[in-house]
Amino acid sequence: MALGPAVPLVVAVGGGLVSAFFYLSVMFGGMGALILGYLAPLPLFLTGLWLGAPAVMLAGLAGTAAVMLGTSGGTLVALSYLVTGAAPAILVVRQSLLARSLENGTLEWYPPGRVLVGLTGMGMAALLAAVILTLDQPGGLEGLMRQTLARVVEPAFRAQGQPAPDPEAFWVAAVLPGLVAVSWLVMTIVNAVLAQGVLMRFGRNRRPAMRLAQLELPNWLVPLFAVAVIVASIAPGTFGFLAANIALLLAVPFAFAGLSVVHVFASRRSARTLILVGFYMMLFLFGWPILLLVGLGMIEQWIGLRRRFSPAAPGQEDE
Repeated sequence: MALGPAVPLVVAVGGGLVSAFFYLSVMFGGMGALILGYLAPLPLFLTGLWLGAPAVMLAGLAGTAAVMLGTSGGTLVALSYLVTGAAPAILVVRQSLLARSLENGTLEWYPPGRVLVGLTGMGMAALLAAVILTLDQPGGLEGLMRQTLARVVEPAFRAQGQPAPDPEAFWVAAVLPGLVAVSWLVMTIVNAVLAQGVLMRFGRNRRPAMRLAQLELPNWLVPLFAVAVIVASIAPGTFGFLAANIALLLAVPFAFAGLSVVHVFASRRSARTLILVGFYMMLFLFGWPILLLVGLGMIEQWIGLRRRFSPAAPGQEDE
């Protein structure tokens, strides 16, 4: 069914307003508001993956304007929404909808692995910018994180009659920016996958599903990750701090590549559902299987585990 000329405009602006409402809902507190805050990019992805890149750009601008108005001119809050919500959605939608015609008349869509690497690069750029902008702070970004954590927990210590903790005691500050960036990256991916799934359910998707088994990472990602780990291990000060947080962020693509290995392995077994449910339960309950996924992802880059698990049907897709 063809859409009227005004429908894309209304949907785009409406998607931006709903996204802004979700984003601002965290100001009200509560678990429900936190969940809505995590889902703030979802309306943007729904708009873009349905109507295209121009629509998500308009939705992002509408959402940014709404956030600024909703916070009475809060420029920093609006900028945060633009950087963490609108810009990633625009990048993902634009790249995901790129396609070229092959000689046989079929379309070759932009690889999902490249989309993931693009998002990771955006996170790395944000980390680098944060480090540069805090060079004038005592201890740089790491020092700022330690001071912030100390101020957050100080009231609880005071209430118990205990002295305020030393900022140097907060070792997690050394990797906190990377953990925040990882959380942002994962939630962006989750929202994009949810949007694509909803659109496919109603037949409104522009591109076919991005199968996990199709995830291919560029070969240069392995040495880049290795360099980041080495620099984080031996470099002192700001360089080591930045390298450690970049290494955390670079581990995410390998974790998804490792997850694709698990899915392909399970898809060739009769107890496919049981294997996947058991693995995801271990992942969410214990956390350490993430390291296994990163390792599997790196091995997949070297020797191609997915091909070894499915020699009889190398072209079959994971569903």
